Amino acid sequence: MSDTRLEAAAVRRVSWRVLPLLFAAYFVAYIDRVNVGFAALTMNQDLGLNAEQYGLAAALFFVGYVAFSIPCNLILARLGGRVWLPIIMVCWGLVSLLTAWVTGPRSFYLVRFFLGIGEAGLFPGLVYILAMWTPGRYRARLLMLMILSTPFSIMVGSLVSQPILLLDGAAGLAGWQWLFILQALPTIALGFAFRFALPDGPGAAPWLPPAEKTWLVNQLDTERRKREAVERFSVAGALSSPVVWIIALAGSGINAAAYGLILFLPQIIHGLGVSTAMTPLVNAIPFAIAAVAMVFWSIHSDRKMERNWHAAFPAACAGIALVACVVLKDPVAILVALTFGITGVFCYVSVFWAVPSAMLTGPAAAAGLALINAVANVGSFAGPYLVGWIKNATGSFSLGIVAMGCGPLFAAVVAASLRSVRKFEQISP
Repeated sequence: MSDTRLEAAAVRRVSWRVLPLLFAAYFVAYIDRVNVGFAALTMNQDLGLNAEQYGLAAALFFVGYVAFSIPCNLILARLGGRVWLPIIMVCWGLVSLLTAWVTGPRSFYLVRFFLGIGEAGLFPGLVYILAMWTPGRYRARLLMLMILSTPFSIMVGSLVSQPILLLDGAAGLAGWQWLFILQALPTIALGFAFRFALPDGPGAAPWLPPAEKTWLVNQLDTERRKREAVERFSVAGALSSPVVWIIALAGSGINAAAYGLILFLPQIIHGLGVSTAMTPLVNAIPFAIAAVAMVFWSIHSDRKMERNWHAAFPAACAGIALVACVVLKDPVAILVALTFGITGVFCYVSVFWAVPSAMLTGPAAAAGLALINAVANVGSFAGPYLVGWIKNATGSFSLGIVAMGCGPLFAAVVAASLRSVRKFEQISP
């Protein structure tokens, strides 16, 4: 069999065997992470939470997340994905389940903090695993397919949350309590399934025929050696690299917008005059559009083997659209601008994470990806808290949305000007 046919066959098998596991893991993580946005429609009143307290609770998730991101990923590099990821998935699933029994602001703060600890190692771990399995020329599109689980999970979560919330009163539980219970159980089940379904690496995959396995292992090793010939990072070098920190700071701006929107969008939509029953359905629309746009944008980036401008352009569009919301009065126009903002943010994320995964190898990749994710999620803390604080202070979400728009604009400038990473883009033949 020719190398071209071996390549196509090996990548196809990886796409069908490994990618669905990564997609499912990130899907349930986001379900557990953002269902609080839908629960808040009735939970806030039951628990006596105002907008600032809700924003703080949502933000505290990222305190635990940031604090434990690097240690979790270093443990992943040592133990392997099939051991470590099931452990953290079961742990965060149990914490999400316990959210159904919070009784007030303090207990809500506590479970959100521990949920962040549980999920800390997931996303950088998934990116690290994807880099272990996929040649560079396919990485952005396969990364996109994994990240596609984010808008997809929000879209599905929007649709299933409505009927779950209607269970209000069943077995003496509120609808928002049923939401946490029923959406946590799949996470726990998937954690156990992960243990048996994910091989330790391409060389240990029983479903790869010998010829395809040899090609894939050799190709990945060749790419690793070429990257290290350009510049080889140690763990300390990755953690102190100015480029890694700049990428991380850009991610912080993107995440501030992403999580501010994800966690407050149901309330923003409700504030535009949409009923409580219809809010989850309308909430699904921007994420459905973002999901489609991500697919075409990341494929185009892979074909051109170009990342910087493919990240800068959608980030700039997102920032401009969000800032424009302050002058818009028509609810439909505001929803369109928010859709542009969400789409631009997700197109940026689907492309730009391919840059650090191309730069870094081995334990340095585990540490560097975790650092980027940790610093980026400082923005995930700041975004929701800032939006909630501004809403409490002004009575409106308008200035909060403008503040979120500044993050993508900063990320666009970074992506457009970061020339030093382009030397890694042409590694794959």
